Amino acid sequence: MNQQSDTNDRQLTLNIAEETRSRIIASSSLNFQIELIERVGEEDISQLILISEHLVEEFTEDVRLTKTSIRKYFDYPHTLPFLARQSGVIIGYIIGVPLEYFSNDPSFQCDSNLGEKNTLYTYAFVVFQKYKGNGYAKTLKRVYLSWAKKKGFRFVTGHVQDGVSQRFSGAVQILQRFENWHGTNKRFEYYRRLLVSEVPSAYTGQNPPLVAKI
Repeated sequence: MNQQSDTNDRQLTLNIAEETRSRIIASSSLNFQIELIERVGEEDISQLILISEHLVEEFTEDVRLTKTSIRKYFDYPHTLPFLARQSGVIIGYIIGVPLEYFSNDPSFQCDSNLGEKNTLYTYAFVVFQKYKGNGYAKTLKRVYLSWAKKKGFRFVTGHVQDGVSQRFSGAVQILQRFENWHGTNKRFEYYRRLLVSEVPSAYTGQNPPLVAKI
């Protein structure tokens, strides 16, 4: 085995926390909770990678998580990552990344806000299929949007399959469409969504409460 590869693996292992560091943001009496992730521990790595396989079916191989990408994107406060757990098991996640992370990517040059530091890009949003339809995904998204606004972002954006953004509430613009997105033979769109307050005005200028019952 390559000696340099061994060294890199050891360094990466050191940078992955032994235990996940997180804050519970919302919880219910049905053992469902949403956590803001500060650092992902070894015990959650394999489950996150497994869940990311569901995104590969819709998007591309690039969205499959690895230890390296987990360390990069689950990195609050530089990013805005949330996990959803049911009875202690991760069932989904959503990751927001400042738009400026993608300054050199041609897929983002259509966004005039690039460099303005006012936009959060939704890098990934996935919930296990069997947990959809019971409000878990909607709650996860609502928490994410609420925190995005309180962190000072005016817009959220993302790449989704053509027509998906029509189902979003609020003011949504399609900035560009992409044929055969990354070789998927699917048409994708890049949308921009104006953030609106989804929490009481008493929280203005503050983080939303760390624990809310849902």
